[in-house]
Amino acid sequence: MRARFAVMTLATGLIVAASDAEAQRRRGLVDVTPRSDRHGFWLNLGFARGEEEYKFAGDPGWTDGPAKPAVSLRIGGTVNPNFRLGGEIVGWSNETRIDGENATEYLAGAMLIGQFYPSRKAGLFVKGGAGFSRSGVSVYGPGDTAEDGFAWSVGAGYEIRLSRTLFLTPTVDLLQHRSDGAVGEPALYERLFTVGVALTIQPGR
Repeated sequence: MRARFAVMTLATGLIVAASDAEAQRRRGLVDVTPRSDRHGFWLNLGFARGEEEYKFAGDPGWTDGPAKPAVSLRIGGTVNPNFRLGGEIVGWSNETRIDGENATEYLAGAMLIGQFYPSRKAGLFVKGGAGFSRSGVSVYGPGDTAEDGFAWSVGAGYEIRLSRTLFLTPTVDLLQHRSDGAVGEPALYERLFTVGVALTIQPGR
């Protein structure tokens, strides 16, 4: 009986040890398995072709502006693999001449944005945001004339993996600005449609 009991005790100990080893092995595999493509801090730097249009309240249609380069910077965190939240700064400018003076027309916005990914694995996303904007003209001589207002934006993009932390991201976006002029003047509406490409960096957790 003692011998049989010793054999059973030894067998039980071996089974427990093997189970612990298997559990540790599984935990080790889980620890080293790459996480979802979307997690943690992210940063996006974009360059685009921006087509600007404007009108005043009461105008029947939009006035076409020039197509010039635009830049954007997005930065934020990942709420879950289907949703990212962050901030975006967008800028567009055009060098021109007004009354014989060199001048720069510009439109800039700073917004809180959200990016929704319908699929956890695919890189397609849609974007929406709202915040503050400024539309103005800087004349080298008389000075700067600008209007602050409200801005909203919508857009879409697709993240194409280049490495574990770097993605190429084609994007399309629409930014619209609204500001009230002086007393008695109509409100200004200005919009910027951009098509471009960005680099999205996801450095870590």
